[in-house]
Amino acid sequence: MTRSLSVLALIAASLLVSTPLATGLSAAPAAGEAKPAAAASAVEDAKPTAAAPPVEEAKPTAAAPPAIRVAVAARRELVETLSVTGTVVAREEAAVGTDLNGLTVLELRADQGDLVKKGDVLAVLDRSLLETELAQADANRAQAEANIAQMEAQIADAEIAVRQAGEGLDRSKTLKGKGVATQAQLDNSVNAADSARARLLSATKAVAVSQAQLAVMDAQTENVRLQIEKTELRAPADGLVLTRAATLGGVVSAAGAPLFRIAIDGEFELAADVAETTLPRLAVEMTADVTLAGLDQPLAGSIRRISPEIDQASRLGSIRISLGAQAPARTGNFARAEIEVVRRDGVAIPSSAVVFRGAETFLQVVEDGAIASTPVKLGVRAGDFVEVVSGLSEGQEVVSKAGTFVADGDRVTPVREETTGAIKP
Repeated sequence: MTRSLSVLALIAASLLVSTPLATGLSAAPAAGEAKPAAAASAVEDAKPTAAAPPVEEAKPTAAAPPAIRVAVAARRELVETLSVTGTVVAREEAAVGTDLNGLTVLELRADQGDLVKKGDVLAVLDRSLLETELAQADANRAQAEANIAQMEAQIADAEIAVRQAGEGLDRSKTLKGKGVATQAQLDNSVNAADSARARLLSATKAVAVSQAQLAVMDAQTENVRLQIEKTELRAPADGLVLTRAATLGGVVSAAGAPLFRIAIDGEFELAADVAETTLPRLAVEMTADVTLAGLDQPLAGSIRRISPEIDQASRLGSIRISLGAQAPARTGNFARAEIEVVRRDGVAIPSSAVVFRGAETFLQVVEDGAIASTPVKLGVRAGDFVEVVSGLSEGQEVVSKAGTFVADGDRVTPVREETTGAIKP
């Protein structure tokens, strides 16, 4: 009996311990007994609390269209230029030489780089030999004049002889008519008159020959004087001395190179070659900015001449761009010119916005946030901009960088370039 009561007590104790664990209550055992206060606290903690409202899951929102840079078609002044390169040459050159042979250069009065006026003496040649020839010519002329004077005296004597012979012939004819003179005497008088007239004619012809020889001598004398004048080499025009080949003491030759080369009026110009496909776009008096090697600031110039001929081998045509008289240029300078071909106002967009598909051109126009490829016709190209002749209106927006991975119908968020600060307006 006693044993059965002990077993029942153990079963009840085990049930008392296991009950709080099953209900989620915490009971701290102390020497096999539960404290009444702790148990009550545990019971209070185990009471169910008010249920929290259920958390709703966030609904996924639609993604914003990707941002893309766009440019606005705007009206602006467009200046299209053509770049050419070439060499600076004198606009017109004058060569100073001599047709004299064997003369020595005695003086040099001009050098390379000098500005000269028309008529200035550049060099003086030795004239001593020519002066000797001139003195000899003068002496020959004096001798010829003396001979002519002598012949004129002979003419006077011949005229007297002709008159005397004529008088004798008249007397012989009279005497022959009276029967006093014979036929032989008459014949002698006739012959004497003919001889006198022949001598007069010969003297007259001799004077004419001498006078002709005198004219030849005068021409020779004038030629010597002209050669003496040529011993002073003079500038044929105002200009700048480009080269000097004459040397002091050197012997000149008519077959030699020019002794001086002069740029007339000191004017220079750029000689450039242009492709034959570009020449039709150029015209005389088109303005150009010419940059010389070594100069920072360009010089103002204009097209002076366009060659009417195309080189058959190179297919190039030459042009001349005038630089003006005060240009700090030198012959042989390398220079680059930007020729203003077109200047006008038009609707323009960045050239980077153009899409090329074969021979056709398109722009990716942004309309109501969607991409639409639009065919356009282009015009003037000016720097980073190109004119749109047709297919686009002022104020429309286009994708600024061609080749962006967008297609027709794609939704985008347009961002104007000037608002990003990435590209200066």
